[in-house]
Amino acid sequence: MKVIRIITAMFLTAALAAPSMAQNKETHDPAAKKVLEKISTTTQSYQSLRATFDWTLENKAEKTKDTKQGYMFIKGNNKYKLILQGTEIFSNGTDTWTYSKDANEITVSAVDETEESIVSNPTKIFSLYEKGFKYTLKGEEQKQIRIKADGKVSTVKKNCYVIDLYPESPKGKEFHTIELIVDKATTQIYSIDIKFKNGSDQIIEILDYKPNVAMPDNLFIYEESKYPGAELNDMR
Repeated sequence: MKVIRIITAMFLTAALAAPSMAQNKETHDPAAKKVLEKISTTTQSYQSLRATFDWTLENKAEKTKDTKQGYMFIKGNNKYKLILQGTEIFSNGTDTWTYSKDANEITVSAVDETEESIVSNPTKIFSLYEKGFKYTLKGEEQKQIRIKADGKVSTVKKNCYVIDLYPESPKGKEFHTIELIVDKATTQIYSIDIKFKNGSDQIIEILDYKPNVAMPDNLFIYEESKYPGAELNDMR
């Protein structure tokens, strides 16, 4: 199988035309582009990907912070499954199912190609930056990185690139900046921090990557036997 399109798309930053060299330099930092291209080279051989992540919603003004651990599975060009504390979202590329454990309810709808949320659709982690963004390499910093190994999460120091992305058309967007933390040695993404205009942050810390893991196709479809008694709402 060739490279996963959704992974490659994340890092193949679009070479958008600009009216002047100054404009192009401002919107697409060559140093940031070089790092993103290295990430693309690293990930383009993946046929599948399994990852564990922490999802945190933090509002510093209100001094609130909520963290949940989740798991994502991606196979091929468009199959994915997301498990996040009582909620499952999975898709075979044609239909998307959302299951709520609390309500014991599952909703199915046709795939929405315009869906931008990387929380509800993990494939967007790898395609969000394909177009519509400015980007700049803020610098290199030593970061405390959380890594999961052998079932345990530990903290280690890593030399990292810090890349900021900004929407080219910020009007109407709920966020103003996305900060990307990338391991300098492996070009592996460790965290994605979405900074919202209301002062809150949505942070995704990827604790482990396991590429090229065998995954059955029925992982990405609804099977009634897996959800006994669940009410099915068909919105297609």
